[in-house]
Amino acid sequence: MSFIPLIRDNFILFVLIISLLVFVHEYGHYWVGVKCGIKAEVFSIGFGREIWGWTSPKTGTRWRLSILPLGGYVKFLGDANASGAGAPDDKLSAEERKRAFHTQPLAAREAVVAADPAANLIFAVIVLAIMNLVHGQPYTQPQVVVIEADGAAARFGMRTGDTILSIGGRSVDSFEDIITVAQLNPGVPLTYTVARDGKTISGTVTPVARDYVDRFKNTHRLGDLGVASVNALPVVGRVAPDSAAERAGIRPGDRVIEIAGQAIEHFGHIPLIIRTRPDMPTPIRLERDGRMIDIVATPGRIESTDADGKPKVEGRLGFTNGAVSIVRRLGPVDSTTSAVAQVWYMSGTIYTVIKQIVLGLRPASEIGGPIRIAKTTGEVAQLGWPAIIMFVVGLSVTLGVFNLVPMPMLDGGHLLLYAIEWLRGEPLSARAQDMGFRIGFAAVVSLMAFATWNDITDLAQRWFLAP
Repeated sequence: MSFIPLIRDNFILFVLIISLLVFVHEYGHYWVGVKCGIKAEVFSIGFGREIWGWTSPKTGTRWRLSILPLGGYVKFLGDANASGAGAPDDKLSAEERKRAFHTQPLAAREAVVAADPAANLIFAVIVLAIMNLVHGQPYTQPQVVVIEADGAAARFGMRTGDTILSIGGRSVDSFEDIITVAQLNPGVPLTYTVARDGKTISGTVTPVARDYVDRFKNTHRLGDLGVASVNALPVVGRVAPDSAAERAGIRPGDRVIEIAGQAIEHFGHIPLIIRTRPDMPTPIRLERDGRMIDIVATPGRIESTDADGKPKVEGRLGFTNGAVSIVRRLGPVDSTTSAVAQVWYMSGTIYTVIKQIVLGLRPASEIGGPIRIAKTTGEVAQLGWPAIIMFVVGLSVTLGVFNLVPMPMLDGGHLLLYAIEWLRGEPLSARAQDMGFRIGFAAVVSLMAFATWNDITDLAQRWFLAP
């Protein structure tokens, strides 16, 4: 699917997701502000001209949808502008000053500002907790199969059958944990601990930095250990009825030891050999219930065409690998606890990626803006609702964490100013705050311009290089 239709066909979903996250973000601001007795004059989803609005008779707040759906804001009484960073308005009456934002105690202002990112993080926890409770947590045991003889794991001392207990300072509960840590740290040395033959062995491994292209032609720099899960073990899963494998007597649970005299280390070896032997009697050695069994199978003949349209013939036995993934069922408490841990780790991951970009371990082209978010929305929409929900969770965490960066214009910058005010006993001068606001504004605009440039560059490459 080309780039432009991908955005066009999913524009409504993109706007809905952005609007939902903006509402969550700003509602934290609004809810805490109202609880503190502050008057919220405007609650806007989007910027610019109002296209729909409603004024609450109870609070006097103007709820509005605006024409540019790429953000939003809450304007409290006394704010000089929608960002809340303006100077106090001395024209307020005595009664209005009691409900203005800038006249509130320091603790109340800090709570209102902190509620923005907190709302996004809490929202992510709630969604993940519900998913954990309803669907459980699928996982694979943290045992590795070394599939690359010259890969990072093999070179740094890992062996097939090792159960990884920790890697990169993180305790491991599943194979998915191992891959997550490795992919996040391309070219970064990681300490690890494994259980092997009743012993605990420690070492250091450096995931190889590789650029991967996914099904949507996106490039990602990831760390690769050269390992797979126990699902890659050469164990037979389902045997197709009336297949060459069934006729030869191969059964589910058999472990393939050799094919045509070649040792089989992992499941991926099997199709590489079998494809080259259509209609050829092939000796196979199996392990079944602790016994070695020798059989002869004749792979079926499968005719197809290659990527260039040329005819080709391959052999096929007709069985799959034995999947051993497990679904961990969680109660309400464990679901919530696990969700908190997931959001905590995702938050740390964002800062890790930022640090790696600054250090040059990741290309700065990975920074994306609205166009890339719209494109990714279209991509995850093709994968179904679970992928869409996880995408929303990821964006919510990113929005919350990014806003905690101590930069003027962002919530973290306001919290920094309040911390300085608490230490000094008085706020910085209006001139100093204005200077900080200008610097923060320039930094945020520059970052957005850079992200948009990356998006446009990516768009141009796809447009002109598309077949």
